[in-house]
Amino acid sequence: MSKIKYHRENYDIGSLDPHWADAQIVRMIGENKKVLEIGCANGYIGKYLKEKQNCKIFGVELNRQAAEEAREIYEGIITGDIESKEVLSKLEGRGERFEVILCSNILEHLQNPLEVLNRLKLLLSSNGCFVIALPNIAHWSIRLKLWKGNFDYTESGILDNTHLKFFTLKTAGELLQEAGLKIEKWSFDWDNGIPKFNGLLNRIPKLGPKFLHWFYSLCPALFGFQFIFKVAPAKNG
Repeated sequence: MSKIKYHRENYDIGSLDPHWADAQIVRMIGENKKVLEIGCANGYIGKYLKEKQNCKIFGVELNRQAAEEAREIYEGIITGDIESKEVLSKLEGRGERFEVILCSNILEHLQNPLEVLNRLKLLLSSNGCFVIALPNIAHWSIRLKLWKGNFDYTESGILDNTHLKFFTLKTAGELLQEAGLKIEKWSFDWDNGIPKFNGLLNRIPKLGPKFLHWFYSLCPALFGFQFIFKVAPAKNG
């Protein structure tokens, strides 16, 4: 069996540090929602949403092997590229409307994320929203690499070798605004933070994590590893 790049096995989102992106995502989605997940991999987020938050989940996934695994969990799966006319037509042809459309670490893989957002927006219910996670190319670790003259792609992370677009907090906001979406809530994931500093503070019960949250919140544009947005169509959008 070939390896699925974004596979998560025995993945318990409920046990994650609450500041991590996946933990924030499921909180933003909430309970009893009809969700469309773009790029659902093998369904590890959908499984949690279905079993723990009583959500009804549909998905789109490019990798056929991952899609087959997710099919056992989701109400419906479309296999293919979300940028293809065929997949978008299939979605629109179903006549479904969704309370939440989840795009977690997806838009940076697309040639035209704005066009996809505009098409997906038509699939939202009257009070529907997007939950979107994007990696931050202006993270301190990337700035440090650039200062040293390095910009090397990796198998995963901010410089994932399949990323076609890069976003900062500012340009992510501009993309959402251009798509006619209004930010209702946003937050960030500082991942493992500044390694030794993070490790030291986390040893101090309660006070340490609170201080880390305060410290990293001083400059999310610098310390944010990922940004998480809850956005809905603007009234005039």
